[in-house]
Amino acid sequence: MKNQFKNLFLFFTFLFLSIPCAWAQVAFSPTSQVHLQADTIEYLKEQDLVMAKGQVHLQQGSDHLYADTLRYDTASQDVQANGHVVFQDGAQTIETESLIYNLKTKKGKAFNIKTTAPPWITTGDEVDIEENKIVIKNGIATTCDYSPAYRHYHLQTDKITIYSNDYLVAENVVFYIGKVPVFYFPFFVKAIHDVRTPFSFQTGSTAYLGNYLLLTNNYLFTPTNYGALYTDYFSKKGIGVGFRHEFALNDYSAFSLYGYGIQEKDTNQFRWESRLRGLWAISSSFQGRVEADLPGDGYFSQDYSVARRDPSLVSTVKEYDISTTLTRQQYTLGLLYRRQETVDPANSYHFQESLENLPQINFSLFPLPLIDKNFIKYDVTLNADHTYTIANNFYVSHLTGDFGLSESKVFLKTQTFYSRIDLNETYQDVSDQGVTQGAGSAGSTNNVNVSSTWAGRWSEFFTTNATYGLSKKLNNLLPTDHADGITSNLLSAYMEFTAGSLMRARTSTSYDFTVQGPDGAKLNYLNQQFYFTPLPQFDYLAIIDYSVQANAIKDFNSVLDYKSTKDLWRFRLSGNYVDPNVSNTGDINQGLIPPLTPTFEISGEVDLALFTNYRISALETYDCTNAKFESRSVSLYRDLHDWEAQLGYSSDPVNGEQLFFTLNLKALPGRPLSVSDQQLQNLNGIRNQGLTGSAAQFQ
Repeated sequence: MKNQFKNLFLFFTFLFLSIPCAWAQVAFSPTSQVHLQADTIEYLKEQDLVMAKGQVHLQQGSDHLYADTLRYDTASQDVQANGHVVFQDGAQTIETESLIYNLKTKKGKAFNIKTTAPPWITTGDEVDIEENKIVIKNGIATTCDYSPAYRHYHLQTDKITIYSNDYLVAENVVFYIGKVPVFYFPFFVKAIHDVRTPFSFQTGSTAYLGNYLLLTNNYLFTPTNYGALYTDYFSKKGIGVGFRHEFALNDYSAFSLYGYGIQEKDTNQFRWESRLRGLWAISSSFQGRVEADLPGDGYFSQDYSVARRDPSLVSTVKEYDISTTLTRQQYTLGLLYRRQETVDPANSYHFQESLENLPQINFSLFPLPLIDKNFIKYDVTLNADHTYTIANNFYVSHLTGDFGLSESKVFLKTQTFYSRIDLNETYQDVSDQGVTQGAGSAGSTNNVNVSSTWAGRWSEFFTTNATYGLSKKLNNLLPTDHADGITSNLLSAYMEFTAGSLMRARTSTSYDFTVQGPDGAKLNYLNQQFYFTPLPQFDYLAIIDYSVQANAIKDFNSVLDYKSTKDLWRFRLSGNYVDPNVSNTGDINQGLIPPLTPTFEISGEVDLALFTNYRISALETYDCTNAKFESRSVSLYRDLHDWEAQLGYSSDPVNGEQLFFTLNLKALPGRPLSVSDQQLQNLNGIRNQGLTGSAAQFQ
């Protein structure tokens, strides 16, 4: 309970007058932000007492206190509220029949309490109120709002401590399903707003591992110190164990640790992988990153791909990163050290250095007014690195500078034009291995780049967009470059028709001025998207990509979705055609290799509501090219009021057969336990905006 009554009654320090009238109201100074309403408010000066009766409502900021009667002793600072007492503090609501609280000691007591911090509902015989926490005795906690006779489950405890509306700690816990005791826990910790699945398991089979069973158990010490334990069984390999732990050292530092290992019973080899990553920050503008990815061998991620809980945890490259970024309102400065090691093809347990940045430096000056704040703007980007690559087998130093001028104009209220021109120069001190001419040789290369975008809104239903880009080398041309040095000369455009939620159609293409050929064709592709929703129960989409250069369809996707008014059933039919020989710029194979076979797949999905709380879903994919069923999945869903359960089966060419079961709080939907860079930044309130170019590597 977050300082529930802190300074709640400071307004009583001034002199009250007796106000025995119907619906009395006292408004206080803006600095106190206190408002009191009641049928009668009376101040007994000689007894140092303030009495309020009938529909008492006291408000201070976001705190609200309701009661039938209120008694305040200005000498002892004791407050006593009785009758239908309700205290609201942000997302938490406490209901009780009587409340005693001392404004000086910040301690109090209430009886027959009910508190809600969605989705948790907690009741108890007695509660002790302390600063930043409340202690409930003989408590019951649940997320089910049914009456006790029909409640699906609850936790019955000797004592529940709720800390600052963040998490609760329960002691001597008995877990009940209905009225039947199922489990006993001597100690239980739960974040009030935790969004992780408490446990999950799945099963399946692969040729390398055999039949397998994967079990995940999440644990929580505090909202900033939690993790998961992995215990897996593979019939051919044995038992694999792993862990994932994430914690914040302070408001600016968060780290993630991961490790997984298995002693294979058939090969007698110990195989493993691990990772350390974290972000630190001194302020919102000065931050850094540390990461070490350590795969035990080059094939672990391939052989044990089904055991990964997060795809980003599995890698075949050893990598060590240390970076620092300083972001200001007008510029950003970054420093990166990176070392990568790739597996030796002749020995999967041996890694060899393939890349090292020692270091890489980036500076970006955001667009600033050159002459007038509403006229031309300029921006600057500088990059420098000292890099080792396995292809060179030596270090090469690079220095790149970019200076740009840009302007944006709005005319006719519906038209926007943006244009930018920049000069770019790249220098390196040593020629790349085997390169004697061109950008890879020692010396400098100059480039000029021009880009313009015209966006127009012609009516409520019709919009267009056109972008033109030109890049040209001024010197140091490669033998494969055009004689004029132009490396890119492209115009891209689209037009879109929209009719509210009924229909949307977009046509886009690009025109390449650098294409060479006897027919002079320069259109790269045509992309057509069509969305049609005539009724809330029906929608259809079609997307087609046609390569003008190859004179063939690249891919085509069509989806028909139909559902009942009350969502009692749903039907979806989709088709997908892909020609792997065709790209937007032409024929990929060009007759050099045998062409690949185009694929065409049809998928059907049915979703039905069974009885009141059950729903069954089935998905089937048929490969028309090879005339075989490719993948299928079936799941049974059970609505448990405040919980939900799902049992499913899936089969596909990549992961084989799998059986899975999940159990989630509906108010707290389950998701894989993971901490990405973005999540770590959000945890620490770190701002990392405006990074451009090579600076994106520091994110």
